[in-house]
Amino acid sequence: MKVKQNAFDWPKHLRLLVNKECNYQCSFPGTKCEWCHKDGIHVNSQVKSADISDFLFLAQTLKEPFKLEKLKIGAMEPTLFSGVETIVSEAKKMKFDEVSLTSNGYLLANKLAVLEEAGLDTLTVSMHAFNPEVYRSVTGIDGFERVKNTVEKASQMNFKTVKINRVLLNFDNIWEDLMAFFKWAAKFGIRIKLYQLIWSKEMDSKLYFDNFVSWKALHLYFKNNGELIETNKFLVPGRERMVWRMKDGLEIETDVFYHKLSEGTGKVCQNCPEVANCQEGLMSYGLEVNPELTMAGCLLRDDLIVDLWSTVKERNKQGLVDKVNGFLKGIV
Repeated sequence: MKVKQNAFDWPKHLRLLVNKECNYQCSFPGTKCEWCHKDGIHVNSQVKSADISDFLFLAQTLKEPFKLEKLKIGAMEPTLFSGVETIVSEAKKMKFDEVSLTSNGYLLANKLAVLEEAGLDTLTVSMHAFNPEVYRSVTGIDGFERVKNTVEKASQMNFKTVKINRVLLNFDNIWEDLMAFFKWAAKFGIRIKLYQLIWSKEMDSKLYFDNFVSWKALHLYFKNNGELIETNKFLVPGRERMVWRMKDGLEIETDVFYHKLSEGTGKVCQNCPEVANCQEGLMSYGLEVNPELTMAGCLLRDDLIVDLWSTVKERNKQGLVDKVNGFLKGIV
């Protein structure tokens, strides 16, 4: 099969991080050392939170000027944000090509029907182990069967895609865990996205080393049991996403981060002190706005931000477009 190849500047997505709360505390297995980088609150200088109307104003105002194709709803845990289905339904009315939501899945069962009715296209659930004991050790919650059952139910509903995000962590019998995980996902037609563990400044160096495992360790398995069918190269972040299809039909996404100092990457990357440590890349998920209405360009750089709070609260459409434009021109 010929590999489909695509190239983009960066993803044409608007990613709304709707809240700062999570019912999980993701730690390295058998420890209390958190590895979660707390997406959505890594820039947290003030205590304030946007509401539904703020997020919808952002989506409506930025969609056409920035040619946005997808709206992604995330957070620490978006099912704890009241009215998340309203964002989904209104975004569908705005004609986004895809509206997606990422959740840990624990509170998702009672929201499946309303999310389906709202028109959610892609439902993504995070599941970092396929063993109940390890799952509890990682998340701090005895929720494996509950989440697994919810994902299975979702796979039988009218969502276009049901996905699992899995951060690869090293633990005993990880090979057996992954093989069982892949077999289960193939049975229910669930797509898998494998992530490598992202470091943060607060992490213990030894624990990071002990728990890190690359998806590339599975490369021979992919080669022997499937084929590469698609690559998507994002030039500004220096990121390449690959899609593998196994013989049983299972599709698995993986990422590679390459050439951080090449001509195509963002200009701030050229002299960035963190470039050697970068595992994400500039604007790697498109335009990302957190609950304080701060837009961040990089997970590792708290200085690469723009505050949109007053502009959004004043419902200043042109001011918002100009502010985002100015921010992007300064870093990309």
